[in-house]
Amino acid sequence: MFEGKRILTVDDSITIRAFLRRLLTEQGANVDAAVTGEEALAFCRLGHKYDLIILDLLLPDTDGIEILRQIRTTDDESAIVMLTGMGGVKSAITAVQHGADGYIEKHDLNVGGDHAEFFYALGQALQRRAGLVAQKQLSQVRADFYSMVTHDMRNPAAAAVMIHNLLLEDYADSLTPSQIELLSMAGDASRKLLGLINDYLDFAKIDAGYLKLDCQNVDMRGVIEAGLKLGRVQAQSKNQTITVDLPTQPIHAYVDVERMKQVIDNLLSNAVKYTPEGGQITVQLRAEGKFVVLRVTDTGQGISKSQMEVLFSKYHRLPGETARRIQGTGLGLFIVKQTVESHGGSVSVESEGIPGKGSTFIVKLLLSQIA
Repeated sequence: MFEGKRILTVDDSITIRAFLRRLLTEQGANVDAAVTGEEALAFCRLGHKYDLIILDLLLPDTDGIEILRQIRTTDDESAIVMLTGMGGVKSAITAVQHGADGYIEKHDLNVGGDHAEFFYALGQALQRRAGLVAQKQLSQVRADFYSMVTHDMRNPAAAAVMIHNLLLEDYADSLTPSQIELLSMAGDASRKLLGLINDYLDFAKIDAGYLKLDCQNVDMRGVIEAGLKLGRVQAQSKNQTITVDLPTQPIHAYVDVERMKQVIDNLLSNAVKYTPEGGQITVQLRAEGKFVVLRVTDTGQGISKSQMEVLFSKYHRLPGETARRIQGTGLGLFIVKQTVESHGGSVSVESEGIPGKGSTFIVKLLLSQIA
């Protein structure tokens, strides 16, 4: 189990260091030994990659938990086992919560015997860390796969939308009404496909923890207007009326513009989907206290109290015959929630659950003060 493994022991006791070196060397391991926490960090800074680090909880220059924290900032692959003295079990458990893979009490390090329990504990720590590393690698592979597939799909879908728009702009006068209708249907289908792909791509980034923000101080009124473009087209196809209520004065927030445009687009698209033909949708922006508050209100079917509790979870769709006919991934509101919260904001919903009275989605972000 330890043949060829690189192991670092960190303990100020010369007796324990000598004991561990002899014991582990006999098992075929390559062992380095450090007396202090700073010396241990120096070994790690030299670029040594250790399979296992056996770290004393109490060191002459610092405590082992602090050394553990510092190692974990750059190394999440080495298994780390804490060595504790009498009464150190509580601290050792704390260390496990901060990234250690196990602990061993020093009084269990008997000079005699076969040390089976000691080797078993080290083996369990190695297996645990290997499992965590494999899980992380699997998540990365999954994220890379999602990104690769969705990117390869998004490019032709975006091209189809662009070609459709160019055809209508340049040749609309020479097309018959039936041809224009067919082109419009093709455009709707292309936009739906592009929306689905974008949802999956963003979900992959969020799920893998790779959602990155490029924030700047901006006037949210312009962000709202830009985010409403696609939703307005969708609303027109259902003869819905969109009322945009923006203040006359600028309202600034520190946001990633593209991400917030997507939040607005998702909220408006959601309102359009669940609002019947001829319904009304209101988009309102206000500064309230320390917050920028965006409200998107519709006259759709409403949301019951029980549905509100799971509304922002992934793949969630509203129940009912009407909702089942509505296409979508069930990821839109999940992406909205994750994106808003990554900005330090919050999103909530208000609804009486009564058809026709609809729902109001509320996004709150911190207000920025521009000198």
